Amino acid sequence: MAEVRALDEGLVAAWDRLALATGAPVFARPGWLRAWAGAFGKASALRALTVHRDGELAGVLPVVTAPLGVHTPVNSETALIAPVLADADAAGELAEHLLARRSVVDLDAVLADDPLTAALRDAAGRGRVPVLETHRCSSPYVATVGDPADFLQRLSRNRRHGLKRLRNRLRDAGEVTFEVCDGGDGVLEERLREGLALEAREWKLAAGSAILSSPARVAFYTAGARWAAEVGVLRLAFLRVDGTAIAFGYCLQQGRTLHFLKLGMDDAHAKLGPGVLLTQHLVEHAFAEPEVAELDLLGENESYKADFATGIREQVRLRAYPTPGVGTVQRAATARVADLRAAAVARLSGPTRERLVALRNRLVR
Repeated sequence: MAEVRALDEGLVAAWDRLALATGAPVFARPGWLRAWAGAFGKASALRALTVHRDGELAGVLPVVTAPLGVHTPVNSETALIAPVLADADAAGELAEHLLARRSVVDLDAVLADDPLTAALRDAAGRGRVPVLETHRCSSPYVATVGDPADFLQRLSRNRRHGLKRLRNRLRDAGEVTFEVCDGGDGVLEERLREGLALEAREWKLAAGSAILSSPARVAFYTAGARWAAEVGVLRLAFLRVDGTAIAFGYCLQQGRTLHFLKLGMDDAHAKLGPGVLLTQHLVEHAFAEPEVAELDLLGENESYKADFATGIREQVRLRAYPTPGVGTVQRAATARVADLRAAAVARLSGPTRERLVALRNRLVR
């Protein structure tokens, strides 16, 4: 049986147990989602669409319900939305329930090949329900199994030479250290302050996209770090020269994956390539950790990430319109608005686009 439920401690505990038992991503755990919801004013709206069998939880999808439909809890700080599934049948049951609600279904920030994404497509096809699927991002990752020397050899010649040149330049600047902090020993707040200061680069502050630009973002990444440290998945990475941090990575490690969420660096040391070198150190760290098989770089496949990446995962936004009589119209209207928006943005000058992004970042706090 599938149903939408408010979160209570019993459900949260069962949800977290199922997430760990099934190897779901850390972003699917209720502790991380509650940190997001509390920071962005969604704590009272966050719900769980659940499937139970014989009294046991078999599937969970975080959702927010609204008069016009149901959607996943997503904003610009969402790395990934993933259901927690005991098996493929649970995905099918969740999909059937979503369509049976007869209102708009909006699954954003989901993997294109996620079992629930596939189940919703299939169920919509069988029921002749209109759907609209759009690309969100191509998220790169680095497989970190095998010999790290083989990985380096797969990099382009230019990238290998560039890394060598930057590392030599960094060594010339002083004593280089790389550290990964799990938030223990009472240093979490200090390390987090240090890291967020590095993430607040001048151009990000100007655009309003830095974590420190928004009290809500600060609240989210602080609460998320505290939860992650408590359950043992927090990893704050620092690259230092003579003890001074010049680059920072906000990471989470669960199961076989090290997730790299946020990068910060000191622009005064930009000529040393601190962001690229921190990424390389994280790759080496992941190779050195026996339980880690992948460094997930998240976000868009930017050029420096693409140089390291061994693969990508496509994230999509999948919307379904099962409302009787008007679903096709709703789908067409949504697609038309998206096309018009894209065309309008394409006509804007670069500075105007930057000003609009800055305004959006300041409004979404």
